[in-house]
Amino acid sequence: MVNKTERALPPIPVKRYFSLGELCYLADIQPEQFFQWQQDNGIVIGHGGNQYTRQDVVKIRKLSGSFPTYIDRFNLNGHDSLNRPAATAEEVWQDLQVILEKIEAVLAKPQKTA
Repeated sequence: MVNKTERALPPIPVKRYFSLGELCYLADIQPEQFFQWQQDNGIVIGHGGNQYTRQDVVKIRKLSGSFPTYIDRFNLNGHDSLNRPAATAEEVWQDLQVILEKIEAVLAKPQKTA
């Protein structure tokens, strides 16, 4: 298994400011990891909004080994964040059919006139 510190990161382009997406790509992290790391450590990197300098990119690349592993909280083992099993497309389709039938039944009732 390759360690985060052993992998080759893409070269940093010659430019002054980088977007969040570019920063995360250059450091090989997910934006969610970056935000969680900032919150956990009480550190804010960047100049607000979506601007990061070359120095910020270099800092994050050096620190990227300390970022927690990214876990997609909805798709983790097919469960959502409350640990409920995620529904299959067939289950969703069946539930929508039931809802549609209920709506059609309500709309089919004759309207009372005053």
